Amino acid sequence: MPRKKGRQPLTVIVVPHSERAPISISIPTWLFPLLGVLSLALIVGTGLLALRSYALGRELTALLQERQTQLTREREMRDTILAQHEDVQGLSQQVDGFQTELDGVRTLSDELRRLIGLPAPSPTPSPTPTKYSDSFYDDTARVDRIADLDSNAQGGRLGSRLSVRNMIVAVEKSQDVVGMQVVIPKTFRELADLREQMLARLEKIDPEKRTTPADLEKQLRLLAAAPHLWPTETHRLSSKFGYRTLLGSLEFHKGIDIPVWYGTQVRATQDGVVKSAGWQTGYGWTVEIEHDLGFSTIYGHNSQLLVSKGDEVKAGDVIALSGNSGRTTGPHVHYEMRLNGTVVDPLRYIDTDVPYVVEQ
Repeated sequence: MPRKKGRQPLTVIVVPHSERAPISISIPTWLFPLLGVLSLALIVGTGLLALRSYALGRELTALLQERQTQLTREREMRDTILAQHEDVQGLSQQVDGFQTELDGVRTLSDELRRLIGLPAPSPTPSPTPTKYSDSFYDDTARVDRIADLDSNAQGGRLGSRLSVRNMIVAVEKSQDVVGMQVVIPKTFRELADLREQMLARLEKIDPEKRTTPADLEKQLRLLAAAPHLWPTETHRLSSKFGYRTLLGSLEFHKGIDIPVWYGTQVRATQDGVVKSAGWQTGYGWTVEIEHDLGFSTIYGHNSQLLVSKGDEVKAGDVIALSGNSGRTTGPHVHYEMRLNGTVVDPLRYIDTDVPYVVEQ
């Protein structure tokens, strides 16, 4: 049967150089379109692969650049956090140093107050410290976990932990600063008051008795232990300590006279023990009280005594009622102070912040 035209196979004869017989290869004609399609597909695939490879290369380059930018930013962040850490540490040291100096001032102030017998000032309430919630610590732990995943990156664990630590330290120190803003003005006022009290006491000490620190401290302790209250609510004087003229004759007055109504309450001017309570010539009905460091006080010309020998009394306790007993020209309280048996001027020891009037 004759073959159809155009469908006959293509015969390829290969003639070897050797004496071998020629080789005949028959190639069907339908194979050529298939090879063309396959070739075209190969060319298109190769082109698409080349385009995809080029796109992937650009994406990889962009990722590398982004990674480099991220690393640069992390290095900058690390440097910034390290600088902030140094700043926070410096601020923390300054705050701690100032707090130490402030505590030293308080300690010295307290010692001076004890030395001169002043009560301690009322404490200043401290600000309530910030309490961090559980979520804050959870966030802190999460930052550490994230840093662990990229511990090789610049500014990873170091930057995260330093940043959190800096925030905690900054908050704590800011609270200390807020507390100082409350304490410092009050401390300055207390120091100003202490200065005035010290100057007032120094004026009461003879210059020859405060030539050395030891002598000054001794005199300040004497002033602190001395009776310093007024024996009556009245702060008027009809006669001061020292020489005076009474009934036409010059005499030395051993105390001060306070004119008061008959029956006025007479109070102890310092803690002590009643040495005597009874009649004394010239003084009338009299109470004598012994105090610390050799001080004693005498309250004369009373109408009634309210304590007995051996009684312990506190400063401000009522010990007698005023009168006109003994050698007097009218009802009043004779208040006398002695140091180791020697009479001293009571006005040298009575509180200087209490004004008084001397009657003519």
